[in-house]
Amino acid sequence: MILTTTFLCFCVASAINYFRTRRQRSLIKNLGGPFSWPLMGAMHKLLFLKPQNFFQRSHEYLAKYGAVTRLWVFHRLFMPLADLELAKQVLQSEQHLETGYELMRHWLGGGVLMCDKNQWTQRHGLIGSIFNKGNMLPLTELCRQQAVLLQLTLADHAEQRDVFDAWTIVAPAVRDLMVLTTCGVRPSEGYSEAFTCLTEIYRKRFLSLQSVNRFTFWVSSPLLRRRQAQLIKQLNDEHKEHIDRFRRLQKQEEQLKAGNVVVDRIDPLPAQWHQSLLEILLAGNHNPEISDDDICAELNTCNYLGYLLCSSALCFSLVTISRHPAVQQRCLEELRKAQREDQSWDVRRLPYLEAVLLETLRLYPPQVIVGRHLTEDMPYTHSEVGDGTLPFGAEIYVNLFEMQRNEDRYLNASHFRAERFLESPPEIYSFSMGPRCCPAKQFSMVLLKTLIAPILSNFELLPYGDAPRLDLRLSLGSSNGFQLALKPR
Repeated sequence: MILTTTFLCFCVASAINYFRTRRQRSLIKNLGGPFSWPLMGAMHKLLFLKPQNFFQRSHEYLAKYGAVTRLWVFHRLFMPLADLELAKQVLQSEQHLETGYELMRHWLGGGVLMCDKNQWTQRHGLIGSIFNKGNMLPLTELCRQQAVLLQLTLADHAEQRDVFDAWTIVAPAVRDLMVLTTCGVRPSEGYSEAFTCLTEIYRKRFLSLQSVNRFTFWVSSPLLRRRQAQLIKQLNDEHKEHIDRFRRLQKQEEQLKAGNVVVDRIDPLPAQWHQSLLEILLAGNHNPEISDDDICAELNTCNYLGYLLCSSALCFSLVTISRHPAVQQRCLEELRKAQREDQSWDVRRLPYLEAVLLETLRLYPPQVIVGRHLTEDMPYTHSEVGDGTLPFGAEIYVNLFEMQRNEDRYLNASHFRAERFLESPPEIYSFSMGPRCCPAKQFSMVLLKTLIAPILSNFELLPYGDAPRLDLRLSLGSSNGFQLALKPR
């Protein structure tokens, strides 16, 4: 009786699911993909997917089913893409801007990564304005100061010549630099610890079947869910303290200009030379006005993306350069020619170092997957699968890692060759493309060059330790760390 009832329920659920997705299925008949079981779809393809085997299984999946495919899991339609022709249409669309990163909604919801498409233009413009010509020089100086601190930290390892994980040194330096850029103040010890712990929670949740979905996370991990909420609150409370303090100072300045008497005494904010993102968001001339919660979301988003992506890019660059002695020597010669009297560098006069960084970003894009969640049908054209329509509700995941290792587009695509960006620079998609491309692309390159220049000038990077074992935990990483050693020059 129990088996019969279970079977009947399964059949009814399968029928409901089929009729619910019938229209979507009719629109993607021309696309290949794995066999879909009743109700569960191709759930078997995701059961054993882990951060450590993502790249192997992804490569095998694309080799078997093609670069444009569909994959059903219950009622959800996933579309893994590694095809540039269709990816450009999806990412460059002005109508389809929803990213669909549900995993991050509690922390980053309302920020530029996940905001409504009607708010996107305003938010993208506000964040982009921090990198205007007048503010880039102070921001570059901020990066240079952080590079000095990073160099001093690395000096201890250089003296001992021991093998160490570059992430443990680089990531905290990048985190502090991001908070200085966005909030205008150096993070407190409690903030730094909470930010790092929260990031690690989300990295562990990624590709975890028991906690990636909000409902399963709520059921299976109540203690971790509570800890996550506490950390988010701690970060936002500190953000709101900065917001209130900044507003009080603004009001005090207005009263002083008007000649009114000021009773309250407010400790001034730390001296800074650059305009922070917080100042821009609090300017008060935005339409529509941005709430305090949205300001916190923007600060969280920029800190999180800058921390993970720039740390990943810098670590992969260091390890890659250490394993290519000729590349390291050429970078050193270029740095010596471009060095100023004050021992700093004009980052615009470092074309080869920039080519090295771009080639590293091509082979190891920090953001491996770019997502779009269609809220309406999207017509497309394609030279191989033909013209068609991507249905409403489809979750599209563009695999930048595979796209940038395509042998048809890059000669010797799997080999490191920085000269390709000096000869006839190919397209690179690590900063995404279209209207939702990274607004901090220029600043990111300045940051990477400014941080890596003193390291290469003062230390020889030694290829000690094991090579990185690629894994995917929100951003591209290495399951065994980024191992290398340093030798003072």
